[in-house]
Amino acid sequence: MSETENTLEGSSAQRLVREILGYLRRHNLDPGDRLPSERVLAEKMGVGRNALREALVILSTLRVLESRPNSGIYVRRASDESSIETLAMLADIGEIPSTVEIRESIEVRTILELESVKLACERRDDQDLERLEALVRATDTLISKGGNIHLLDTEFHLALAMASHNSVLVRTLNSFYLFSAARRRALFDDLKRGKVSAREHRNLLAAVRERDVEQARAAIGKHISRGRDYWTQVLGDE
Repeated sequence: MSETENTLEGSSAQRLVREILGYLRRHNLDPGDRLPSERVLAEKMGVGRNALREALVILSTLRVLESRPNSGIYVRRASDESSIETLAMLADIGEIPSTVEIRESIEVRTILELESVKLACERRDDQDLERLEALVRATDTLISKGGNIHLLDTEFHLALAMASHNSVLVRTLNSFYLFSAARRRALFDDLKRGKVSAREHRNLLAAVRERDVEQARAAIGKHISRGRDYWTQVLGDE
């Protein structure tokens, strides 16, 4: 299983976090609404109260919930305060991000990936190149079979980040890719876009192999710009 696929699986507490987020969504709970008591909520989730408390602490840290002394647990989600991890988990359970969240996430991803390829050029080793080359080959094979390359596309970008040898950068970018997973799957339903992306990945690989920072930044800028143009067209003036 890939890093992209398993990041949100994690511990039992993380799985319970996702279940609680799903509960909030199914019951249309808005900011300021109170949740059932810990006892009732634990029964609904079929878990012990200790496990529930651990999940509630995570959701409080992510600024989704807040515990008010002598009052209860309340929804406290404001999009301008939510972390990218929160947005990723919400997207993972089917909540549609706002147009502003999508546009702003693309802006931040652009900043991060421009630095990512720069560091990859400076720090990559032979193992990094082998990983990138294998992903390029796998992508070409999948395209030849008419498949959707969204997972391999994500893995390639994360492999570029791994070549920076900065683990925080990898984790941060991974959250952005989790946040956009459903949209990227839809994007690559079009085989032509997959072919264009694969060609641009080969250009990126060549630049990183040659440690050509200028060419790598130009290539990633063009690559992201193409996706940004697509989403600008889809989102319109919403």
